[in-house]
Amino acid sequence: MRFGPMALAALLAVPALSARPAYDFAAPGVAIRAEPAAGARVHGFGQPGEGFASNREEEHEAYACGPYETTLWHHGHNASTGVIGWVPACDLLDSD
Repeated sequence: MRFGPMALAALLAVPALSARPAYDFAAPGVAIRAEPAAGARVHGFGQPGEGFASNREEEHEAYACGPYETTLWHHGHNASTGVIGWVPACDLLDSD
């Protein structure tokens, strides 16, 4: 099978399926919510080491994680369980 230069460039630009998620959960039992709000329905929970793959981030309702507060929420999915929803930024850690 032959690929032209544009098709080959597009294939090489696709991220690997085994790529490490950019974030992980900062504490046990982080709620993954249906909407970016503290009172929103919980779809599931994330645990440290499971990873969270964010596909977008937006400013929404303020949320406190212990002594920290944020208005930045990430939408994505738990890399281990597949649960999709919103998590406040203060409940996530960079995985690097």
